[in-house]
Amino acid sequence: MRTPSISISADKHAPSSSVTALRVLDPRLEFFKIESVAEPVRIALSVSGIPFDDVYFDFFSPEWHTNFSPEWHTRKSSAKFGQLPELILPNGTVVTDSLAMLRLAGEADEEGKLYPTNIESRIKVESAIGLVGDMRAAWTTPFIIGMVPERFGYPPKDEWTDKDATVKKLRTAFVENDLPRFMQHFSLLIKENGDQFLTGEHLTIADIAAYQTINYFRRGLADHVPQDCLDKHSAILEWLGRIEGHKKVAAYIESKDKSVKGFV
Repeated sequence: MRTPSISISADKHAPSSSVTALRVLDPRLEFFKIESVAEPVRIALSVSGIPFDDVYFDFFSPEWHTNFSPEWHTRKSSAKFGQLPELILPNGTVVTDSLAMLRLAGEADEEGKLYPTNIESRIKVESAIGLVGDMRAAWTTPFIIGMVPERFGYPPKDEWTDKDATVKKLRTAFVENDLPRFMQHFSLLIKENGDQFLTGEHLTIADIAAYQTINYFRRGLADHVPQDCLDKHSAILEWLGRIEGHKKVAAYIESKDKSVKGFV
């Protein structure tokens, strides 16, 4: 597991210039019309009470999964690293990493709960975020291999005769082995920290990051991943319910653009 990156200013009550910029004027979040890594940022900004412009770009042309859209070709050339999401702050700062955006959104929470400055609490938050990253890494090959098999040394998907069988094998193995293992890890965090959230009694950006990924698996969005795959993990289901029952998270879910595609 990666070593958590922790940075605390000398004056823990003094917001950074970027956080101040977030609070003064609406930032602009640019991404494709999917949830994915931008969704935790959207949730965290909403919980922090930061209005933002949610700007979408079409990734593919109408012929889904065949050609990239002209719109994305144009935007890609101006993206700092040729990829999205990007969070453009009113002071001109461009944030290019989704976890950096998530932390910044957490810092903007005036109640100080989403991304606590206390070192012990922040270690817990960063460790839980690292665990989310480990779970996403374990899912990457089973998920991506059916879309771009060339990355893994297989023929293009239209030419690969064993594609469906291989995808099913890898995703089934993930559901039977990796997913339960990670659910046990997250259940332990919930238990150790008071049976409320991953790091304690308050919702943090760690919960938001984990929610986006874990909730994905019970929504029937991926072939060979049954919607009841989390049913044996009661602590996880209760935790998901607490997140969705959080007043500000519930308000975001109710108001969000329902045409945004579910995506891990």
